[in-house]
Amino acid sequence: MGRGTSSLRTARLFLGRNPLSRRAIPAYVKVLVVGGGGREHAIVEALRRSGAEILAAMANQNPGIRRASKEILLGDVNAVDRIVPWAKDHGADLAVIGPEAPLGHGIADALEAAGIPAVGPTRAAARLETDKAFTRDLMRDFGIPGLPSYWAFDALGPFEEFVNDTDFEFVIKPVGLTGGKGVQVWGDHFATKAAALAYGKEILDKRIGGSPRFLVEEKLVGEEFSLQALCDGRRLVPMPLAQDHKRAYEGDKGPNTGGMGSYSDADHRLPFVSKSDYEQALGTMEKTVEAMASLGTPFKGVLYGGHMNTRDGPRLLEYNVRFADPESMNVLPILEDDFLDLCVRLTEGRLPSAARFAAKATVCKYVVPTGYGTHPKAGELLKVDEESIRRTGARLYYASVDERRGHVHTTTSRSLAVVGIAENLEKAESVSEEALAFVSGTFYARRDIGKPEVVGQKVERMRRLREG
Repeated sequence: MGRGTSSLRTARLFLGRNPLSRRAIPAYVKVLVVGGGGREHAIVEALRRSGAEILAAMANQNPGIRRASKEILLGDVNAVDRIVPWAKDHGADLAVIGPEAPLGHGIADALEAAGIPAVGPTRAAARLETDKAFTRDLMRDFGIPGLPSYWAFDALGPFEEFVNDTDFEFVIKPVGLTGGKGVQVWGDHFATKAAALAYGKEILDKRIGGSPRFLVEEKLVGEEFSLQALCDGRRLVPMPLAQDHKRAYEGDKGPNTGGMGSYSDADHRLPFVSKSDYEQALGTMEKTVEAMASLGTPFKGVLYGGHMNTRDGPRLLEYNVRFADPESMNVLPILEDDFLDLCVRLTEGRLPSAARFAAKATVCKYVVPTGYGTHPKAGELLKVDEESIRRTGARLYYASVDERRGHVHTTTSRSLAVVGIAENLEKAESVSEEALAFVSGTFYARRDIGKPEVVGQKVERMRRLREG
């Protein structure tokens, strides 16, 4: 019996006495966290509140994760053959996987084989994100609601014939992973059939997403929302809804990014999502979990559904098989139950029926390098007054930065996030803005995220869409 298995068994004995008591969890439980972004910093802080010791494997020197960790391993987070033995040698009892790419490389499978339970799906179950065609076919074959019309192409000729015969707007999606930046939408990223054909050819020629194949889907009109849920293979434990902002510039203009920020409301829904809308979206995810189990590839981890609320109700845009970034930073800080306990229960297939979250609104705003989304400028010095940010009541999460000689510099990806938390959305947005004032240097941030007037416009747009 390995050291990790023995330690976790001891932890389970404690957990069994009082499953949701923080005092019941021994401080020596060691948790491997893979990834070095803002999402992973939020995961680390949630685990630390549970008394866990952190073993961090990350590509960059994230100062927030580094300071919170007992041991760190720097390097490629997809290097499964390096990370797993290191985690085992350091006595990891549990693992939480942040990014999607290591899951696609089978890190959860390798950890389980080494006796380290993982919060993250197997490679086969991760196909819900790593293979968009698999997900669409699964929904079609099992009659799962929320499926838009779609077509798959692996050659230019059939796609050209489709485009020439089509009289509606559509979306083009590489089937594999593109870091949230591969989807192109008619009217936003291209506006002619020639441009659509050019992008299809580019995907095939350059194997964007790792495969010479792509999907075309009907363009959905409405408001997007994110529903994240813990899943133990059969049961979903949903978290508060959030809305991400992928476009680089204010007013939802500019190129797609990994996400410029997000907000959640105090009632854990969003102003443009009704109770019925929420239940339909959750039902889509529940039926997906049932389908995966019936295939013999049960989903265990965090299932995150990106939904579009349309005039006809929610439609599934895509699945992600891990915590969302930035939406994880909206939900984890307001989690009132013990996160480590929930993670252990997830790996054991015994999640509770629900988890408790504070009745608070949150607004997350990312600080990014100038030019992010097209030509980001790396190497710029950022000065972060952590103590002043803390006094505002906001949370600070470091993301992809380089820490050199005690100073933080930008990379080509997102740098850090501030999260305002308050009893309503207006106050939470105000707190996030107050916190941003204590970050100086050359950077960009979207200031419109979570502003009441902007959210009001979304509500009105949804109302007109439903009534029209």
